[in-house]
Amino acid sequence: MSDCIWHGGGHQPEHGVQAICELITDLLPRLGFNPATDVQVLCPMTRGVVGTRNLNTVLQQLINPPSPSKVEINRGGNLLREGDRIIQLTNDYNREVFNGDLGIIQSIDTVEQEVTVLYGERTVVYDYADLNEIALAWSISIHKSQGSEYPVIVLPIYMQHYMMLTRNLFYTGLTRAKKLVIVVGAKKAISLAVRSTYDQRRYTRLQQRLLQTGLHW
Repeated sequence: MSDCIWHGGGHQPEHGVQAICELITDLLPRLGFNPATDVQVLCPMTRGVVGTRNLNTVLQQLINPPSPSKVEINRGGNLLREGDRIIQLTNDYNREVFNGDLGIIQSIDTVEQEVTVLYGERTVVYDYADLNEIALAWSISIHKSQGSEYPVIVLPIYMQHYMMLTRNLFYTGLTRAKKLVIVVGAKKAISLAVRSTYDQRRYTRLQQRLLQTGLHW
């Protein structure tokens, strides 16, 4: 990770969503990053306004909005569209895709009822009946991101997720970034995460990086 920025985002989660949208539509493109390929939003939890579920809905509309040229389907309330980033939720040894793998929906065939996903240079075909194996991945949990790296990480940290705010989790989120990590959130929540000794492990470089952003505890 080369740079760490605290973007603020107010005390309320709703303000955090707005701040993330501004990053996606304005700041990050101006810095030369493509939100569709370079940016990953990581969250402590799936639930809540700044959880992965809500943010995926919001980010899908920003990064991959509806288009006459893109086929989309709604399965069980989950909208999937050609061009969407998705994550594999289970280990599927037959298809050779595994929990945490990220891909892009290449095509949706409404006649054959199949969805083709591109994982790197390899395509994998899912029947509609198997779509419970994948989910939108414009935003994913920090836990799901372990072992992966992304050019840019956007990391919302709010008291809404206070039960999950540990130093270990926060550090994991920060270190997923190759080039830039932007922390969006309330100082109180970030302070809680940094001070947590839940796992009794010390990450001295974490505090040094945060001090460089202007955050003082």
